[in-house]
Amino acid sequence: MKFSIVIPTYNEAKDIATTLSALIKLNYQNKEIIVVDDSTDETPEIIKNNFSKDIKLIKPDVRKGRCEARNIGVRAARGEIIIILNADAILPVDFIEKIKLHYDNGYDCVTVMADVENHKTMYARYVDALSLKKEKLGVYEKRKITHNGIYWSEGFSVRKELALKANLFPVGHSVPIEAGEDVEFVNSLRSNGSKGIIDLNLRIKHTAPDNFLEFWQIRKGRGAGTPQIRRFINKWSFEKIFFIIFSKFLLRMSKIILFIPIFIHCYKLSRYSSKTSFLEIWKFMWCFSFEQLAFSVGEFKSFYIIFTRRKL
Repeated sequence: MKFSIVIPTYNEAKDIATTLSALIKLNYQNKEIIVVDDSTDETPEIIKNNFSKDIKLIKPDVRKGRCEARNIGVRAARGEIIIILNADAILPVDFIEKIKLHYDNGYDCVTVMADVENHKTMYARYVDALSLKKEKLGVYEKRKITHNGIYWSEGFSVRKELALKANLFPVGHSVPIEAGEDVEFVNSLRSNGSKGIIDLNLRIKHTAPDNFLEFWQIRKGRGAGTPQIRRFINKWSFEKIFFIIFSKFLLRMSKIILFIPIFIHCYKLSRYSSKTSFLEIWKFMWCFSFEQLAFSVGEFKSFYIIFTRRKL
């Protein structure tokens, strides 16, 4: 059984060497590594100069976003199983051997757990705490039952034939979808009758944003994906989309102004942090407040772009 690891990259010079070095060291031999690069920095040069013998690098003529990059990589893959990876994820050496057991047992998709590797800054610890809270509260187990074990994650893998049957990731719209495309992909896999499993014991490492600018940009991007999905996939009207994002903005700001709701939320969340101190609550409140603001900024900006390009 051949495995293809597909990595879309956009200005990943900071992380790509570490990620690719770990992939090359994987115990499983029957594999290929495909990088589809849209970068404007030195990412492709790093790959060419250090990994040319082990990595297939695809450089599209036109940058069309993460969805298109993933689709290009999946179509180019020769493996029966596709592992879709971000450029900051680190796989353990026996990763493929372990997920192969699930495919040998007849599963079509495998979801694994991801742990934040860097804990030095409050932004990274905040992201890690959010994930750990979901895991400890049994969120993934509940979704395993309701969603047939198919849930998007870092290191998600799927049989290529079923990925193609699910029409891959949504593309061809007036603007590239920035977030939420993974949910649409797994929804399509579910509707096509794919059989998935969530392996709570198989864990990979990834790097979370370690400064305010990265944290802000990533959260803003997630917010931007919501109007895009609602308009392009769900076919909502502009009036309905604007009403929803404006209502969410008011709700988020009210939580911040009232103070008590986010204090309680961040107090509970801080219990999942690698640093246990009263100060951590206040740091998480800072992260939460700017996260909510970034979501709304991303949503409003995305709505404006979609609306102004509606006739294109």
